[in-house]
Amino acid sequence: MAPRSQHGMPDYRASYRWTMVIITIAFLTLLMRFFVLQIARTQEYQQDQQRTRARTERLPARRGLIVDRNGVVLAQNVETHDLVMVPYRVKDARKVEELLRKHLSLTVDEEQTLAELIRVGIENREKLDTVVLRQDLVSEHCPFGAQKLERLDVRKRTLWSATSGRSYFPTTSAETRCPHDRSKALEWNPARTLGRCPDGLEYASASSDPIDGSPLVEKTWSLRCPADGRLYNNEKAILEAALYEMPGIEIRTSLRRVYPQKNLVSHLVGYVNQISARDVESNPGEYLPNDRAGRTGVERSFEKELRGQWGQRNTLLERMGGEGPVVEVSDPNKPDKPVVDGATIRLTIDVRLQEAAQQAMRYHKSGAAVVMDVRTGEVLALYSKPTFDPNLWAGRLPAEVLQETNRSPYSPMLNKALTAYAPGSVYKLITAAAGLHTHSTDFKREVMCPGYFEYGGRRFRCHLRTGHGSMDLVHALARSCDIFFYKLGEEMGMDTLYHYATQYFGLGGPTGIEVGESEGLVPTREWHRKRDGVFMPGFTVSTAVGQKDIRLTPLQITRSYVAVANGGLLLDAHVLKQVEDRNGRVFRATTPTGTTRLPLTEDELAGLKEGFWRTVNDEHGTAFEARIPGVGEVAGKTGTAEAAERKAGVTEDIARWLEEDHAWFSGYAPARNPEIAVSVFVEHGHSGGKMAGPVAMQIVKAYLDMRNVDSRPGVPVEPNPIRSEPTRITPPPQGPPAPVENGRPNERPNVGGAPSRIDRDDVPAPPDHGNGGIPADRVAPRDSDATSPSPPEGRVNHEPMEIELP
Repeated sequence: MAPRSQHGMPDYRASYRWTMVIITIAFLTLLMRFFVLQIARTQEYQQDQQRTRARTERLPARRGLIVDRNGVVLAQNVETHDLVMVPYRVKDARKVEELLRKHLSLTVDEEQTLAELIRVGIENREKLDTVVLRQDLVSEHCPFGAQKLERLDVRKRTLWSATSGRSYFPTTSAETRCPHDRSKALEWNPARTLGRCPDGLEYASASSDPIDGSPLVEKTWSLRCPADGRLYNNEKAILEAALYEMPGIEIRTSLRRVYPQKNLVSHLVGYVNQISARDVESNPGEYLPNDRAGRTGVERSFEKELRGQWGQRNTLLERMGGEGPVVEVSDPNKPDKPVVDGATIRLTIDVRLQEAAQQAMRYHKSGAAVVMDVRTGEVLALYSKPTFDPNLWAGRLPAEVLQETNRSPYSPMLNKALTAYAPGSVYKLITAAAGLHTHSTDFKREVMCPGYFEYGGRRFRCHLRTGHGSMDLVHALARSCDIFFYKLGEEMGMDTLYHYATQYFGLGGPTGIEVGESEGLVPTREWHRKRDGVFMPGFTVSTAVGQKDIRLTPLQITRSYVAVANGGLLLDAHVLKQVEDRNGRVFRATTPTGTTRLPLTEDELAGLKEGFWRTVNDEHGTAFEARIPGVGEVAGKTGTAEAAERKAGVTEDIARWLEEDHAWFSGYAPARNPEIAVSVFVEHGHSGGKMAGPVAMQIVKAYLDMRNVDSRPGVPVEPNPIRSEPTRITPPPQGPPAPVENGRPNERPNVGGAPSRIDRDDVPAPPDHGNGGIPADRVAPRDSDATSPSPPEGRVNHEPMEIELP
């Protein structure tokens, strides 16, 4: 009730005053808020408005190619097409499902998966922007490959199973010859419902699948993959013609990394796959989730050059004329960042020589082969067996492939050309060179080899139990006399051997190659004291013939023989020939680099070469039987290194294989005017002369055949900008020869740790079982384009395999 005045009338002035106070406060509050919004925070809200209408698009760069020295593509990009659903735009999900089933050849399982993807996408249309219904639609290229599909002149008709996805060509059970090639016999199953031809084509004589009994329906195909002969239709073209009937369905194109040579150069080239969250964190600003990066080999080592630089497009959303449609225009305050496509990496590898190495190693289960140019240090072939298909590892790796890889005792993911093993007698080159330079021996000194070495009251055998008789250095190399090198190593001592191996031959360190490698191990007296608690002089005897704890890679050994072949210059090894832009312009090339010179005179080098020549060309040489008729003279050294292993849970066949010695051959050709050096390592190969030597000879023959073809008149010869560059040479260390650690033979130290059996270059060849003298149970399957040799049960890898999957 309002208060009353002195006359008894209601007084409204007090209420009016309070009302005005409240209105004034409210007005001031609104005014203050207006001031804050319009003046104090104008810039902040303008920035917010700018952000809401600004768009930033990341533009991917095309990953660069990897090619061999002649331009053969080893890694490239092909377009891949995915079928995508935008759920909020789909009007009739049932119709979409029916049309996709009509236009695509889907198995029962694929139809169920498609239906589930559509259902989940529609139910979650508020949350999901897109749903991938089918990846890698067939278009112009073979699925999971780079070869182009061939268009058939006449469409092929097959019988197709919707249960298994198998296709059969129709025929009658009375047919006895392959319909597509009458010269070949058609082999039937007992029920005469399934016929197979020698080339793998299958025929069916009934209306049901001869394998699982499911009904067969007739299908026609217009494309064929030349790699495997499989038939396809262009799914992308078929769906594009029907997209107008399916609102909300799109085909999106991206690039997929493919490796046309598959397993031929897989260890060297490597592969790419999706990066992990850890990769994104460790490379801020460079990668986003779902990006791909090089994981191994050249793909990893040259990731920066291959990846290029991603671009960025900055735009603003603006309404034309105030009331017109919204359009995108360039943001004047943020200039676009241009895309820089990845560079082309041209390697020194020659695919033809790589194929020759693969062919030469076909009967061996595990090993490696390396070929180097003795004039430049270029690696012409770098092959490791068994191999793997990088196309599988570059995508979503099937679980069964990972399991098979992990179970294999042959370590298919390990690049054995760059992994260190006991070298055996190929290491005698270093012992001989050290002996010559320290004057511990010369080419006139002879050592009696009775077949054993009395050392500290114990008798250690030469590989030739009856003995070689009196041996000089040349003949000791040719016949691989262990006794000669036992005594020579004992006289010089462990640290002298280490000095020459590391300082002059670069062993135990990097070779210069641009991809990841093992540096190996060259032991010293101190290393043994730390590892074993005591140094035993007998360790030196073992090391002198490449046994005990010394570990070297096939590439390191090859590099050592390169230095002998070219007259004494130790060259860096490299696989990078040059880096080119997309137009072929070279902006980086590798020049031959000499790191040091061997401390040997021309006469001393000539004497070593004579020993290596006799190894192959003298009837008493350990590689004499490995020669191939028609191949010019080759020089080199064989080696057989003790490497017996025992693994639990392996088959009897693998257990026997693991007990064998490693087999080596290292050398160069032509012997009188060397061009290449070759090293072959056969893991658990039994004998260097019998197993590794023949492989090396086949590779040399392939090289000489290639050279003769390339040098014919009319055959274009590729210019070599690398060889035209000057060679940079680091002068060798000056000063007197390294000290002889243990003195002369009459000053022998106390004995300990000598080997029980060192080298076996002249052991008799195994009985001939075919396959070049290799027993059938030791013959590994040939490398195929798709799979590695089938492993036995149990994982017995020599090293743990680190695999990071998306």
